[in-house]
Amino acid sequence: MSSVSSTHLIMFIGSLLIATAVAGTVVVEVGSMSDAIEVRGSSVAEDIETDFVIISDESQSESIVEDGSGNVTLLVKNVGSTTIPAESGKIDVIVDGSHTIPDDVRLLSGGGGDWEPGAVVELTMETERSFDGDTTVVVIVGSNEDSITTYVDNGDGD
Repeated sequence: MSSVSSTHLIMFIGSLLIATAVAGTVVVEVGSMSDAIEVRGSSVAEDIETDFVIISDESQSESIVEDGSGNVTLLVKNVGSTTIPAESGKIDVIVDGSHTIPDDVRLLSGGGGDWEPGAVVELTMETERSFDGDTTVVVIVGSNEDSITTYVDNGDGD
C-alpha cells in the first residue's frame, strides 16, 4: 500500500515540476509576443496615418517627363495626418522599374520645412534615359506608395 502512495506522490511532484516549467515558458513567450504586437501596432498606426497622393495630371505627360532631358517631375500631396520629412533620402521613386532617389524635393505649399498634412511637394528625378510610350512612376514613402502612368510620345514615329 505504501509503495502505491509513494509512487503517486513521486508522480504528483513530477507533474507539478513539469507544469511549473511549462507555465514559466508560456508566461515568458506571451510577454515577448505582447511586446512584439505593441511595437508592430505602433508601426501600423504610423503607416495608416501617413498617406499621400500623386496629383500630377497623367494626361499631361509633358509636365511629368521633360522633353529630351530625361527629367521626371511629379507633384505629390500629403493627404495623411502625419508630417513626412521632405528629404530625398526618405522618398523612393521607381521610374519604369528603375529605382531612383529624387534629386530635388521642393515644398510648394504649406509647412515651414516639413511636408505637413495638406502640403504639396515637387519631386524632380534626373534619369539617363529617353521615354517613349507608357511610363509608370511609383512614389514610395515608408510602406505607402502611389503610382501614375502617362503616355509619352517622343515624336519619332514609332
